Amino acid sequence: MRRTDREITDLTTMEQIIANGHVITLGINTADAAPYVVPTNYGYEFDQDKLTLYIHGAPVGKKRTLIQADNRVSFNIVTNTALYQPNDDKLSHYSYFYQSIYGVGKAVLVSDLTEKEHALRLVLKHEVGHDVPGNIDPHDLEYVGVIRIDVASFTGKQHAQPSGPEK
Repeated sequence: MRRTDREITDLTTMEQIIANGHVITLGINTADAAPYVVPTNYGYEFDQDKLTLYIHGAPVGKKRTLIQADNRVSFNIVTNTALYQPNDDKLSHYSYFYQSIYGVGKAVLVSDLTEKEHALRLVLKHEVGHDVPGNIDPHDLEYVGVIRIDVASFTGKQHAQPSGPEK
């Protein structure tokens, strides 16, 4: 990373960024070398420092077809964004604040119904902020497409807003 002053190395901070984000942008390899990039919501879990991500969608489609051909993926999560507008007229003083996570891993098309239910509950928990009680109909589990991303590595980067008054 060129801007090492913006690198995030603290795992707790990276976990907070993942928790605060709501959209993951998934990059999937294609045969013509132009990646297919798709935004979606997600669920996640940490087992110590190992990150696993889950996304859901249709049981057929371009994402799944591409993953079957090449399961290597990359992803990006961005949160806490805001435009910085300077107090002067200099256009070069404008900037943008953000926190982000970038990572790579292997995508797995999940077929096991128990794992699908686990994944969907993680997505719901992430979006609403708590466990959602109730049953998921087995027919719905059969139909939904779930993709697990076994994350090999990830890193964080930020241009954080100053916490005190601007100088």
